[in-house]
Amino acid sequence: MSEVSEVGEESGKQPEVTDIEMTELPVEPEDSSDLVQLLHVHVLRQLRQAQRNLLGVKSLSSLVKYLLEDFPQGFGSAQAELRLHDPEEQIARLLPISKMFGSSLSLKSDNYALYQLYPDLPDTSLIDLDDRRMFNILSGASNAAGAIMMPLFDGDRLVGSYHIALTETMTAYGDQERELFAMLGQLVAAALLRVVEYQRVDQLTLLNPVTEVGNLRAFRRDMLREIYWARRVNHPMTLLYISLDELADICKSYGEVACHFVQRRVSQRLCSELRATDYIAHISATHFAVLLPACNEPHAHDIGERMRQDIDDFAIDDGRGAVLHVSLSVGLVCWEPSRHPVESSERLATQMESEAEAAMQKAERSGGNRISVARLGLLML
Repeated sequence: MSEVSEVGEESGKQPEVTDIEMTELPVEPEDSSDLVQLLHVHVLRQLRQAQRNLLGVKSLSSLVKYLLEDFPQGFGSAQAELRLHDPEEQIARLLPISKMFGSSLSLKSDNYALYQLYPDLPDTSLIDLDDRRMFNILSGASNAAGAIMMPLFDGDRLVGSYHIALTETMTAYGDQERELFAMLGQLVAAALLRVVEYQRVDQLTLLNPVTEVGNLRAFRRDMLREIYWARRVNHPMTLLYISLDELADICKSYGEVACHFVQRRVSQRLCSELRATDYIAHISATHFAVLLPACNEPHAHDIGERMRQDIDDFAIDDGRGAVLHVSLSVGLVCWEPSRHPVESSERLATQMESEAEAAMQKAERSGGNRISVARLGLLML
């Protein structure tokens, strides 16, 4: 299994999914043509394999990758496309690597655009180049000879549409193949609803209860995903380890409630300094970690310095007449794939954490309220 498939998958009990039996349809096609028979048997075998894969998938990233890359490749298809209804941006939150799929994945706030793809009631369709819908789907498949369109339902509600480009050979598909793909659409919809619900529940275990940002488990999951992405696109990424310098004194003088209040307010303030693509996690009582994708060392240093200055000037009113202050000790380490190629993402993640923590501790020993920079050595990787 590829690295992206493994990122974000955790063991645990999965919601039950009805096993759709693919062999309910006749195995032998009505047309006696050797070509048609071979095509039918090929489709049946591919969909049986798809059934096993879809029932076993555990993460949304794995599901989308399988539908857009692995499954169409089994047919020799040039491209697949997935359009999903996501009115509350739940899928967008659960699938932060959606950018890697480009235009092949689109999330719609209004499912009216999905219904427009089907002139009558949404149903699995085999369409050719004369169908006007070919102008609206599979924009990157210039050599497509047609398309298979599969509506995805949650009960009676249309929640998505899955499209696969047809090759010239695949244009010989008929009603039996269309019915097989209709079953595939049911499997895809069931798998989608299952993994979204599983990851939605799973997300609750990834939050720090005090600050409601990611915890250590979430941070390490995000870290591996961003390393994978950085390797793929050859972009730098930076890790910041951040310590709240005076938090122990506040806890001792004002109590745990005040300590938690400061952590929440600082977390909110730090979040306001970050880009939409950055990640923050509350990884221990006094420490935060920040991931800065596509960010080199000078840019990351500017971001860290801006955070440090902002928190240093930040007066926190606890609502009881006390004004509390904290400062930040920041450890910074940057990884550039072109300069430091690696074989193991897990090993790199561990080394970056270790270096960032050591740099943070150096900043603390130097009096706090400062940034210390660590650099990865070639021999380490």
